[in-house]
Amino acid sequence: MKSPLDYFKYIPKEFLEWISFAAAVLFGTVYKVLKQNETGVKITVKKYLTEAISSFFVALIVFAVFDQYFHFNQLFILMMCSLAGSMSSKFHKHIEDFLDFIFDTTKNAITRKVNKL
Repeated sequence: MKSPLDYFKYIPKEFLEWISFAAAVLFGTVYKVLKQNETGVKITVKKYLTEAISSFFVALIVFAVFDQYFHFNQLFILMMCSLAGSMSSKFHKHIEDFLDFIFDTTKNAITRKVNKL
């Protein structure tokens, strides 16, 4: 009788790595959404998908840095991706503030140029 683990031998390593990455990111997203639910935020499918996509991109950056530059253990990398996915709201807020600053500065510069004419 075959063990269930015997079936994983035939799956390519890269595919298993990406499945593990996606699972780790989704676990981080579920944790983040549950924490938001505790604070009273209404959770919808749209909200969950938005959080999952933003978590995925933040975790992808973490995965690239930890895997390509530091060559850490695969389990440690996946747990860092999960942690980064659960904290992607903070990263998103800093990016949002930065983009607001850029757009406000551009708007003010254009307004000054138009007023000079």
